[in-house]
Amino acid sequence: MAGTGSALLAALRAGRNSYGIELNPKYADIAKEILTEERKVLGKSIDTLKSEIILGDATQATNYKLPPIDYVLTSPPYWDMLHAHGAETQKKRRATEKLDVFYSDDPNDLGNIHEYGPFLERLVGIYAGLQPLLRDKAYLTIIVKNIKKGGKIYPLAWDIGQELGKTYMLKDEKIWCQDNQRLAPYGLGNAWVSNTFHHYCLQFRNE
Repeated sequence: MAGTGSALLAALRAGRNSYGIELNPKYADIAKEILTEERKVLGKSIDTLKSEIILGDATQATNYKLPPIDYVLTSPPYWDMLHAHGAETQKKRRATEKLDVFYSDDPNDLGNIHEYGPFLERLVGIYAGLQPLLRDKAYLTIIVKNIKKGGKIYPLAWDIGQELGKTYMLKDEKIWCQDNQRLAPYGLGNAWVSNTFHHYCLQFRNE
């Protein structure tokens, strides 16, 4: 789920080797271009560092001949929310930002799973499937928030913590508060529902 490669970009700047797996060829190409440009900026100081984008499926991560991994940093798709045409995020992406309103038509794309239970199961399965690649005591940070859909909250962050805690040790949580956003009373006149200002940074360890 490397997307456009921001985690690999940060790794280059931090002097760390990095590998990312991305399902969508469009985003993989963007990531490669961004990393190539960043290498030019950083110069010879990072010549020996690897920053490799693998076009592939994260469910097959153990087949890509990756070296032992010390740290995984990731943010999952927010279920099928980009398919929700009435959502505020969709309107903004369509009208203002000219961004894709869904990532791909690939059936392996988790954003195309419309039932919450199967989505959660597949997502947790991907993260659990990384265990053979992780060193002992390696950390995995998942940046995620709970989802509001159809007038209901789906506790995605909490469910990941509970389910993935069966594979790794859940060691810590941090709150990323996006206090640059304005409050939006989406449920005004019906039931109070505000927008979400925070993500959970869930810290797991391979023990």
